[in-house]
Formats: sequence, structure tokens, C-alpha cells
Amino acid sequence: MSEPEVVRLTPTEHGLVRPLLLELYEYEQPFFSDHPQLTHAELESSATTVPASFRGENVVLAVRAGEGLAGFCWCVLFDPGTGLEGEVAEVYVSAGHRREGVGRALLQAAVELFRQRGVTLGYVWTRPENEAAVELYREAGFTPNRQLVMTWYPDPGSTGTGN
Repeated sequence: MSEPEVVRLTPTEHGLVRPLLLELYEYEQPFFSDHPQLTHAELESSATTVPASFRGENVVLAVRAGEGLAGFCWCVLFDPGTGLEGEVAEVYVSAGHRREGVGRALLQAAVELFRQRGVTLGYVWTRPENEAAVELYREAGFTPNRQLVMTWYPDPGSTGTGN
């Protein structure tokens, strides 16, 4: 048996993906019973084709402290074609301003930004052992999910050319 040939679809061919997206959505949604379970018709009306590109926006929220900052929250807003998503990319409070409510205020502002912009999915990443951050995110309304998040990083010795 020969290896499958992988091709890059042109934007005019992206509509070919829609039937598979519907299959994927119907297959996956029972695994997330805490999310709305959509009928086939609802899925069909909401499923779109994969856009050729999308735009995003960085929003940096901060709490000032004198001439500098006590902390910041970097939010990324983008719509990959499935609805506006919001990510809390980074949250940091300087050591001298911890336990003053700075992190809580920043996350509340981030969630409010997500609400105002109509974000359909918001997320944040942290290490499970970072208990203070986990608690802060829970207080802001984030909940753990059952998805396994895996990451890929390029090989530092790689030229990026596939060689």
C-alpha cells in the first residue's frame, strides 16, 4: 500500500471540508455533555467552510503602579471561522503587588472583554501545580475540561525546511 498523498486545498476547495466537519461535530459533542447538544440541523446551519485566513487582535489589560505596572493580562481574540475565541495568553502580577487583588481584577476585566465582544469560547493555560493561578481562573469562571492539550515545538536544530 502506498503512502497517502497530502495536498493543500485551495481556498475555493475549502467547501469540501464541510461534510467532514459536520461528522466531526456530531461525533465529538456527546463527549462534552456539559455543552449544548445541537441537533443535526443546528450543526448544519452553524457549520461553515474553513476560511482562507482570519484576523486576530491582541488586547493588553493592565493595572498601573506609579510609573510602571503592577500586572498585566494579554488577551488574544480571533475567529478561525467557528466563532470568536478568546485566549488569556499571559497573566502576570509583579511580586510586590501579589495578594492585592490585581490578578483577580485583570481576569474579571478579561472575562468582561470576552462577554462584550461575543466570544464563543474562552480559555487559559496553566500548569496544574500552579494552584494560585488555577484557583484564580476558577474564580473568574474558567473550568477544567476533559481535553488533552498537546503541544509541538520545532526541533531547535531544524532548519524549518523539512530537511
